[in-house]
Amino acid sequence: MSIVLLSARPDLRANARITEAAGGLGIDVQLIDAVAASALLSGGDLRPLGVEIEREIPDAVLARVGNWRPESVLAVLESVVAIGVTTPNPPAAIRLGRDHWATATALVAAGLPAPASLAGADPEILAAHAVSHLRLPVVVKQRRSRMGVGVIRCATRDHLEAVLDSLWRVGDEIIVQQWLPGGESTLRLLVVGERVVASARFSAADGDWRSNAARGGSAEAFDPTPAHESLAVAAARALGLGHCGVDLVIGEDGPVILEVNPTPGFLRLEQATGVDVARALVAHAISC
Repeated sequence: MSIVLLSARPDLRANARITEAAGGLGIDVQLIDAVAASALLSGGDLRPLGVEIEREIPDAVLARVGNWRPESVLAVLESVVAIGVTTPNPPAAIRLGRDHWATATALVAAGLPAPASLAGADPEILAAHAVSHLRLPVVVKQRRSRMGVGVIRCATRDHLEAVLDSLWRVGDEIIVQQWLPGGESTLRLLVVGERVVASARFSAADGDWRSNAARGGSAEAFDPTPAHESLAVAAARALGLGHCGVDLVIGEDGPVILEVNPTPGFLRLEQATGVDVARALVAHAISC
């Protein structure tokens, strides 16, 4: 058996862990630098270039789509899927999960709790609407930001207007979301194949409010309730993702889904919980 592992950063430790886990399962891995590959669309035919799969179709493809050249990686993934290779996270589902606004609308459409969100363009108008309908403080996010990058909490209107104006001038698409107290501590549940395989509580580093491991936050194992697990699985299902990380914050009225990450970081989860997440990802990909 074999899988293709697509990544724009093939040197990352997460890719090494997936390769190690696959080896333990007797599965061969072709690690592809997605930046060096291409997708060719010609005469109605879509196929990958730079991915050596002409002789034998692999059993699955896993795409690690981060902040580096995501659309290029997704184009290559689309071309690999087009020739008949299965994948746990379809390209359309990954695009949906990478867009905070699209994610929020999909969650709400499924009847799931998500922060009140506002999308717009003009900085002054958007700021006025945010103050009127969401109340300060609010959180400004680049629509496709990840790892806490491009996420800014604004407590005053002048700060909010300045942030929105700056992002407007560089052409970034953004959303403004309701600030949820308690966001300094969030729950990350990793869903693989309709079940939660690992979960941890992430706490923000001193002086920060973003409970993100990439921003220096800490992680400790957490035993989720059945309600937490059901919510995380429902979020994955709403976006059409076979695996994902679901971040929850516990509010006054219960858990709220902060984010759904279609390419979740899992190294800190493995360290905190002792769960072999990489093995679970590979085993599920092969079973799809």
